[in-house]
Amino acid sequence: MAEVSGQKIAELFFDLRVNMSFWSKLHLEQVFSINGKGEEEKLTMQQFHFLLCIRDLGLDTVSKISNSLYLSKSSASLSIAKMEEKGFIQKQSPSKDDDGRKIYLRLTEKGDSALKTTENSLMGITSGYFDSFAEEKKQALCHHLKAINQLILSGGTIK
Repeated sequence: MAEVSGQKIAELFFDLRVNMSFWSKLHLEQVFSINGKGEEEKLTMQQFHFLLCIRDLGLDTVSKISNSLYLSKSSASLSIAKMEEKGFIQKQSPSKDDDGRKIYLRLTEKGDSALKTTENSLMGITSGYFDSFAEEKKQALCHHLKAINQLILSGGTIK
């Protein structure tokens, strides 16, 4: 078998990212509020990502979230203020032993509920799409996705 260069893998990986972006826009955008106005029960995609950072990654400060999402602190702060106003997150003061300038973020029940509702909608649309595949294609895709995830998480050390 011919050797594959890192450049070729990078090109294919980039193509996958672009294709996933187009697929998401085509199939998943209906789940999200476009501008956060008028559809109070729907999150914007940015709000969804902020809430995921807090719940799943344990990122609990503006700095951590802004770094993770490649946003300026001022942009992240503005979004957080809007989410706090809508009741999705709550700010908490630091403990006495901690840096008094830090403000910690946590999901409220409303934020957790909105996140779960959005995830369920996304899963429903995505699983419906893949359920339309032939069984052989589903098996192959599942196998390859597991392998890709394992390789990425291991840093390429799996033999």
